[in-house]
This record gives sequence, structure tokens and C-alpha cells, in this order.
Amino acid sequence: MKLFIHSLTLSTLALLMMFSVPAFASATPASSQSTPDLLVRQIMGLAYESQQSINSVPFSVGDSLRKVVKEWGQPEDLSTVAANYWSRHVRFLYDGSTGRKTITAIEDFDPQLQTIHLSDVKGLLGNPVSEKEQEGNYYVTYTDNENYTVIFVFESAWINPDPALSMYIVQKPTPNHQ
Repeated sequence: MKLFIHSLTLSTLALLMMFSVPAFASATPASSQSTPDLLVRQIMGLAYESQQSINSVPFSVGDSLRKVVKEWGQPEDLSTVAANYWSRHVRFLYDGSTGRKTITAIEDFDPQLQTIHLSDVKGLLGNPVSEKEQEGNYYVTYTDNENYTVIFVFESAWINPDPALSMYIVQKPTPNHQ
């Protein structure tokens, strides 16, 4: 059954990629007025192909934060675990214990993501590997268990059964999602 679900997920991604190549190939920021379906396809395509978010291009999970700073300049806000580029709508979470400050996850919070609702994501991608309500947010996770994990962070589903997307996180798969 697990193998069937895995192959169904990969088949779905392959179909999405075949029918929406321009969506995946485009690294245009979300603020260019895209439809919810197109945005979801861009999110999943970039995560699958390169572990990037829409607004993090050309930087990926696994890159060095130093590389980002060299190209984009100093972050607008920096902590021991996160570099915020508020004007670019992106946050890089990194491992400060490595000399290169390896990016471990990318959070994308473009305002246009709020046009995407839970029903849009589930309608396009099917059932997630996990869903949970926590600390006023509703987390919906999709992964291929090899290349990427995308966690969609919605407003609370207690208030609205079809909440809007607040942000999403791209990271490498973790063992608890396999």
C-alpha cells in the first residue's frame, strides 16, 4: 500500500509537471498576480526540482547563507537560526553550527499566497501526509520522502473550514514523514 501511494504521488507530480511546464520553469515571484492553482503548481514544482520557494530563487535548501548574503546583501533581520529578507517575503532557517551556515528550510510568506485556500491545495494535490492544528495555525504537509517536504501553513481551521494560506515551508524530508 505504501509503495502504491508513493507511486501515485510521483505519477501525480509527473502529470502536473507535464501539463504545467511553464508554471514550473518560471521563477517569477508570486507577486506577479498568479492564480491559486498556478501558485500551488509553482510551489510544488520548485520544491520538487530544486528545494526552492518562489521568492528564494536562486537559493535552495542546502545552500550556504553566506551565498545569499553575498548576492542579496545583509538580511533585514538576523537571529542565530533565521535570516529574514522581509522585503523579499522570505526567511532562511539555517544551521549556525556549520561554518557555511547551511540553509535547512525556507519560509515563503508572499502576501499573494493568501489567495490560496485549503480546498485549492487539497483539490490539486490530494490528501496530505499529515494535517494538524497547532498554536492558531493549520499545518498541511506534502512530501515525496526523497527530495522535498512542503508544509503549508494556513490560518486556523477552527475559525474557517477553508482557511487562507499564510506561508509555506520548503525543507528536506524528515524521517517522521516516511
